[in-house]
Amino acid sequence: MVCAESQLTNSDVAMHLAASGGMSLFDMLKRYAFSFYGVVVRIEELRNWARLLAENSSSYSAPTKADKTKREGMIAALKEMRTECENLDLTHTSSLISFAESEVQRKGDDYTYADMLKELDTLSFSFATELRRNGCFRIATEKDRYFQKNELFGALVNSAFPSCADEIEHAGTCYALEQNEACVFHLMRILERSLGVLASKFKVPFDHDNWHKIIEQLEAAIRKMDSTFGLDWKDKQKFYARAANQFMFFKDAWRNHVMHVRDVFDEGRTRSVFDSVQGFMQALAEGGLKE
Repeated sequence: MVCAESQLTNSDVAMHLAASGGMSLFDMLKRYAFSFYGVVVRIEELRNWARLLAENSSSYSAPTKADKTKREGMIAALKEMRTECENLDLTHTSSLISFAESEVQRKGDDYTYADMLKELDTLSFSFATELRRNGCFRIATEKDRYFQKNELFGALVNSAFPSCADEIEHAGTCYALEQNEACVFHLMRILERSLGVLASKFKVPFDHDNWHKIIEQLEAAIRKMDSTFGLDWKDKQKFYARAANQFMFFKDAWRNHVMHVRDVFDEGRTRSVFDSVQGFMQALAEGGLKE
């Protein structure tokens, strides 16, 4: 087969990749769906250009030395990929990328396609190996804002209920990772902490996990509110009565079901629970309830 660099097409590269066998960077990319799609595709394209030209280096029409454009393209792509590897803690691959960069710069015009193929084959193997060992995952773009975020319910909620901050972050992270029941579980723990705050305000015992009894005692205490709670006691009574009623709804609709393995929560239901609990906690904080 006689191949000149100018004669190669994307289809030539694609066909050679399909026929070459083994786990390539592109194969790993398809499996793990990383955000640095573009840089990996560019590196894989360079790798296959290098393979085709290195394998046909005996032909008078196939150049053996990598031209300046290809070398610059390789350095640019390697620089971007090294940054991504460092973010993912792929330390071995990152060090190999640094070495490959230095080799391209050291050899300059003497850098060959055989050199490029050797460097990129080694890089491909290391990249695939580290990915398998590290167990990576992908988060859907629309869920990225929920992953490991510490103020998903807002700063006011975190300030009013500091003991809920970690639970809120865990709920968001579980939602982002599609761990729906775990997300609802953390949301119910958030509610339980805030229920405890409300019970404490009315001196209702909170030494057991029977929400129904706690809420019934709260409702009885709220009905007994009078002017000793201040001039605006009627407004406060309305606020606390609505809060107690909402806790009873949460208990019957979701809390009992997730705690006692009675139900399965798909993405839609989980998002509905998340939004409801978020809005409720914001209302409690805005209404002045706090730890």
